[in-house]
This record gives sequence, C-alpha cells and structure tokens, in this order.
Amino acid sequence: MSSPPAAPLAGLTVVDLSRLLPGPLITRILGDLGARVIKVEHPEGGDPVRELPPRVAGHGSLATLLLCGHQSIALDLGKPAAREALERLLEGADVLVESFRPGTLARWGFDPAELRRRWPRLVICSLSGWGQDGPHAGRAGHDLGYQAIAGSLAPSGAVPAVPVADVLAAWNAATAVLAAIVRRGGDGDGTWIDQSLLDAASHANLTAWAAEVDGAKAVGEALPLTGALPCYDLYRTRDDGLVAIAALEPRFWRRFCLALGRQDLILRQLARDSDTRRQIAAVIAERSRAEWAAFLAEHDVPGEPVLSASEALAHPQVRHRELLRRGPDDLPRLGFPALFDGVRPRGGEAFPDCGQHTEELAAEFGLGAGLSPRRRRAAGIGRRLSVKRWAMGVVSRLGAKLSPKKGSEAAES
Repeated sequence: MSSPPAAPLAGLTVVDLSRLLPGPLITRILGDLGARVIKVEHPEGGDPVRELPPRVAGHGSLATLLLCGHQSIALDLGKPAAREALERLLEGADVLVESFRPGTLARWGFDPAELRRRWPRLVICSLSGWGQDGPHAGRAGHDLGYQAIAGSLAPSGAVPAVPVADVLAAWNAATAVLAAIVRRGGDGDGTWIDQSLLDAASHANLTAWAAEVDGAKAVGEALPLTGALPCYDLYRTRDDGLVAIAALEPRFWRRFCLALGRQDLILRQLARDSDTRRQIAAVIAERSRAEWAAFLAEHDVPGEPVLSASEALAHPQVRHRELLRRGPDDLPRLGFPALFDGVRPRGGEAFPDCGQHTEELAAEFGLGAGLSPRRRRAAGIGRRLSVKRWAMGVVSRLGAKLSPKKGSEAAES
C-alpha cells in the first residue's frame, strides 16, 4: 500500500473572514486536511475568540484550538484600500469563508453573486445564525438560542454540555465546501453555500423528529434516547459518581440483568413507570463508579462511567488515539478526528498573533504596493499588534458587546 497523502487538501487556499467558534472551526478542519488558511482579522484585537478565557501565556485556549497553523493578516475592511487588498487575496483563493450577518459583504462591495461573476471558480461559504433569508435572518443569536428554536433543548430543559449548533454547522459547512470543490473539478464552477446554525441544530435533532411521529412532545418530556427508557440513561453510583447505561438492544439488556441476578427486570427494559426506574437506580447505587466500569467491561454491556474532561484525557483509549494533545505552549491541540490509511492528518502547530503574517502576505500578494508601512496601516492594512494595542482593542470590543447596536456587521454565532 502506498503512503497516504499527509495533506489531502494541499494546494487549496482558503480566505477566512469568520469569527468566534463555528467559522474558524470550518477553516480549522480544512487546515487540518492540508489547506492553506489566510485569516483576515481586524487590526484592533482580531478575532474575539482570542479574548475568551481561560488564557495561558497571553493566549486563549479555545483560540489555539481553532487558529493554529493559520496565517493572520490584519485588514480593516471598513477602509477601501483594505478591501482592495482582500480582492487581491481572493484572486488566488479557492474558498472564502465568512460569518457576517446577511448583507454585510454586499455593503462592502463583495456581494456573493458579484464574487461568483468575477471569480467563477471561487467557493463561497456564508455561515450565519438563521440563514441568508427569512424573517429571522437579521437577528443576533448564539448556539443556545439556535438549539432552543430547533427543539433540541426540550427534553432536558437544561443548558447543553456541547455547543451542538456551532460544532455541527462547522462540520456541515466543511462537508459542503468539499462537495463544492469536487463538483468544481467536473464543471469548473464555484458555489455559494448558505449554512445556518439553525439548520445544523435542526438536523442534529433528527431523533426528536422521529419521536414526534406518535404524538407531539412537550418541553421537559424525555425521549427514548434522552432518558425516557430505563435501559438508556444516567444513574448515580454509591460514591456519587455517574454511570451511563446504554443497553439499548434486548440482548445487552438481558445480559445486564442476568449478570445482576435480576431476571425480573428483563421484560421491563422499555418500561417508563417510576417503580422500574427506582429499582434500577437502587441497584446502581450499590456500587462505586469504578466498580460499575469494571462490571460493565467484564460482561460486555454497553455502558461507561461519566468522566470529566481531565479524566477523559487520561483514558487509555483516548490516549491511544492521540486526537487530543498539548502543544509546545502547553495549550490544547486537536487533530482531525479520522485517520487516512492509519495516519491522522494534522494542521500547523504555531499559534499566530493577530496580523503576524501581514507583511509577509502583503509582499506575496502585492498588497498596498508602493505604500510606505505607515500609509499601508493608514489604509487599513495593519501589522502585528503590540500588547498595548491589543489591550486597547479588547477594551473597545468589550464595550461594543455591552452596548450592541442594531445592524451590527458581525454575526453573533
């Protein structure tokens, strides 16, 4: 067998105008697969994800997960010369990813239809909260709100542990981008992709749509895979830990009950009465979390102890897969969550400062040619930020967040 390509998307150039979590995750995925990612950031503060705690050595840990390996150029797109610089970048780009509110690109002179006319091979991925049209298209929002509207919060009525809309929208969009690249190889045409976080959250809630077939479900009503079935739920252990019992198939539930010596529970696998639930909870409460982990493994019953993130990092299977690791700055890194012929693709390791590659890219693409560095910065083509300027940007952005204005250009996603 020949060696697998280390970077299956090598040669692909992505220009990233997105911010916060889902947009940068799209380009992180593409970057892990070998694409060159040029991240465009505002000269004052850059992507707000840089500000999110916890911070180590001046870097936000979430930012390092998303931005490592990217090249960062500082452009103030509110200025004409910076928009001209973006045009030069797009001339050599395969993909543009943006997460502004619908209509913002058009106001800056980058209407997607016009971009398609000028660069027919360009794949444009527009990520937004609600989609490019519809009655909510211009509204602000975040993952929690999109999940609320999609119905995925209804069974638990609680804040979810994972930002499902953000994460799945990124994966959906990356899939769409790759499909567009494949199609372009056939007919040579690019694509404008409209990816909304609401669509992603709704798509992820497919088990709820299936459950609705036998009648509408109320908020707070558990579904078969969200705690309604005694064979598929979380239970408290003797030492106040949690164990996930996932004996969904009858053969596993039977094996579980026989191993416990509780043949009387075999026919109550799908029972939804409180007495069945109390009996199972009482059984689980007789042993510690570690004892249940050993018991479930010994009898090959689907179920595992509920681990914290730090415990998950130490789990032997997680360690064996080497998806999660620490970078040279002691901040977390994620690899691509699949292997190609036994090899896991990995993107770049270096975390860029905001605008770190501005001068390098300006020289490569001829941005602001003929201008002195001072005039180039005045035109909105920034340079690497000093700590003082970065701090001023943080204060400015925090102030803007506390006093939001209607029609803000950046989508809250």
